[in-house]
Amino acid sequence: MEIMDTSKLTGNKAPRTLTKGEATKRRILDAARKVFSEHPYHAASVRMVGKAGGFDHPIIHYYFPKKVGLFESVMEEHVTEFRLFMEHWFDGLGAYSTDKGLAVFIERVIAFHLSNKDLFRTLMQNTSHVENFDQFPASAQFAVFHDSFLKTFRKKIRHKASDEEVSKFVYSFTVLAANYLGASSTYARFLGMDGECDAYWSWVKETIHYLFLPRMEKIIFNSHTK
Repeated sequence: MEIMDTSKLTGNKAPRTLTKGEATKRRILDAARKVFSEHPYHAASVRMVGKAGGFDHPIIHYYFPKKVGLFESVMEEHVTEFRLFMEHWFDGLGAYSTDKGLAVFIERVIAFHLSNKDLFRTLMQNTSHVENFDQFPASAQFAVFHDSFLKTFRKKIRHKASDEEVSKFVYSFTVLAANYLGASSTYARFLGMDGECDAYWSWVKETIHYLFLPRMEKIIFNSHTK
C-alpha cells in the first residue's frame, strides 16, 4: 500500500514549546478525541474525558465550559486535518489509468485513516444518532467534511459528468469508505477478520475499487450512461 510522505504536508517544522495552558488544553483535546471516537456525543461525558486524560474534570470546564464546545473543537481539528491531507490524495493521479488511479486514491484514503483513526470513528459514532441535523453539535463541520471532498473532486478530476452525477458518486464513496474505515471492527467481524489486520484493509481496497471503478469509468469520465 502506498504511504504518503506527510512531512511535505506539514513542512516538517520543529514544533514550538507550548505554554502550560496550551499543553493542558492539548491534553484535553487528545483525550476528547479518544472519547468521542468511542462513544456518540449524547453518551460521552466530560467525566469520561477527564478519566481518559488522567485529570480532574473541573479542569476541562475551565477551558471548555460546555461539552458542546469541546466536541465542536474536536471536530474542527478533524476537518482541518482531513482537508489538509485530502487535497493531496489527488496528486499525480492523472499519470495513471483510471483503474490504477482509483486504486492509488483508495490506498491514500486508507493510509490517512491508519494514521488518523479518530476522524472516521467519530463520524460513525455520531451520524447514526442524529435526528435533527441542524441542531446537532458540529453539524457545520460534518457538512464541511462532505462538501470539501466534493469540491476538491470537481476541481482535481477532469470529467464531463453533471454536478448531480458527481455528487452521487462522491457522497456514495464517502459514506461507504467512512463505514468500512470508521466501523472496521464490526465489518471485519462479519468477515471473520481482525479489524486491524492487513487482510481487512486489502478487502476494503478491493471492494471499494470493485464497486466504484465502473461508475468512475462510465459516469465520471466518459459520461455516456443514462
